[in-house]
Amino acid sequence: MENNSLNKANGEKVMSKEELSEYIISAYDSGETMVDIANDVGRSKIYVSKIIHQVYDDEEIKVRQYNKLRGKNKLDFSKYKSTSGIYRVSFVENKRNGNDYWSYQYYENSKLRRIVSVNLYKLKVIVLDRGLDWIEFTDEASDLVLKYKETYDESSLERQNKTGFFRVTKRKTKTKQGFTWAYSFKENNQLNFVSSVNISTLKAKVLANGWEWIELTDEAKRLVEENSKELQNRN
Repeated sequence: MENNSLNKANGEKVMSKEELSEYIISAYDSGETMVDIANDVGRSKIYVSKIIHQVYDDEEIKVRQYNKLRGKNKLDFSKYKSTSGIYRVSFVENKRNGNDYWSYQYYENSKLRRIVSVNLYKLKVIVLDRGLDWIEFTDEASDLVLKYKETYDESSLERQNKTGFFRVTKRKTKTKQGFTWAYSFKENNQLNFVSSVNISTLKAKVLANGWEWIELTDEAKRLVEENSKELQNRN
């Protein structure tokens, strides 16, 4: 038996498995984290996690963690500050082609999602438009966002084309499906261009270059997800 503050074998009564499980759930319900509980009972986080998952499903645990992050359980929100001073936002140096960009990452349906933009204010607009949290922790971060606003073209996101994707067009080609997806834009008088017969592959190429990828409609989002699943099933 491991030595710890709750389960000691040195002459003291040792908790049964049932009592230990009950204590873990009670501590978790009171707002303690799995790591803190594991330290308290002298067990691994994996052990504690297994006990908690016997009572709560993954979705309930994620909601609870999200609520903690929002401060509903009196946690210190400052510990979640990023180096950028903005919640979920980081600055990415793209050594591949020099096109540095800002990245906002979050989880949706257990999948890691990412929104990127070379313009920090534009990133904020996209994030808020999707109903996601945008929190600037410092005055410096707020000032930086306002600075980027000066070069932001508010009409750019309104230029939706028939594909439902920002900067994406269909080009007729001699492929089986009869067309290729093409993503292009001009920057500093230079044309940036990538293409693919698969929309999900095109998305991967765009993000790898640090360019903005925006699905303007629910239909566009569905198309990407279905194409991605189709490619996975082929492999």
